[in-house]
Amino acid sequence: PQQATPNKKKICIVMCPAQFCVPRDYEELLSTLQSMNPNIVFTKVAPLPRTEWIKVAKSLPTKAYLDAQLQCEITLSWYFEAIEKALEEIQQEQGEGVNLCFIGHSIGGWVARAYLGGLSGSSSDIFNWSQKQCTSLVTVGTPHTSPEEALVDQTRGLLKQVESTPSCSAKALKKRGIDVTCVGSAGVQGKIFSTNVEELLAAASYLPLVGRLEGVVGDGIVPTDLAFMEEPARRVELELTDDTIVRHSHVVPTPWNLWDGYAPSIVLPKEFLWYGSDGIIEKWAKYIQ
Repeated sequence: PQQATPNKKKICIVMCPAQFCVPRDYEELLSTLQSMNPNIVFTKVAPLPRTEWIKVAKSLPTKAYLDAQLQCEITLSWYFEAIEKALEEIQQEQGEGVNLCFIGHSIGGWVARAYLGGLSGSSSDIFNWSQKQCTSLVTVGTPHTSPEEALVDQTRGLLKQVESTPSCSAKALKKRGIDVTCVGSAGVQGKIFSTNVEELLAAASYLPLVGRLEGVVGDGIVPTDLAFMEEPARRVELELTDDTIVRHSHVVPTPWNLWDGYAPSIVLPKEFLWYGSDGIIEKWAKYIQ
């Protein structure tokens, strides 16, 4: 672990991964963040193998699922448990007097938000400690709202619960001393009539989420319209330029690889920029505190 700059408090990062992503998918990102900020002395990804996501299937035949009224505490208990395992390791390695920064990629952003807002239902010592020590939350490529115009509620009520819970709001988190930054991209437009594969895939993702395609842009998975929390959360919108298209992810998850749940996902070429790429990461890493 690094040594923090004198008179600066040590920062430890808890990384909350995207669906089917695994800890090794974030090694380069976290290494880069540590090299950029000497006060980041320790990082830990919530230890989730891709096989854990199978547990969501327990909710599929339930009335709550059909009615889009799933509850985070029940449906995502396994994810919250992984977050607490990461926190326990941080506390053991670095002690109690550190700043905690939660970084969430994709779904991991609103799961982190739910945890900080108390929706895990946890009352453990490690939960109480994290509530006191967390000083920042950064979400990248995270959908933060589930609009009524959506063709389908893909989270079956989970995101609506987070969105409607006062303790999960940016205002409530800020009041507790947690600085919130949401990072989204406007790099990819969704088009049904296109020969561009990325635009076709974006259309398939955007349309169910917002119920339209006209004027909708995003990172290829999450529309920009959904990527930001309300004020006082900081908004970092990555605009499309001639040579910069910021995409949702740096990897293609492999949910079929159940025989090795921790094996890294398929890595995309370096020229496919994402939130953690050189020249992009600098736009939001400065808000880790």
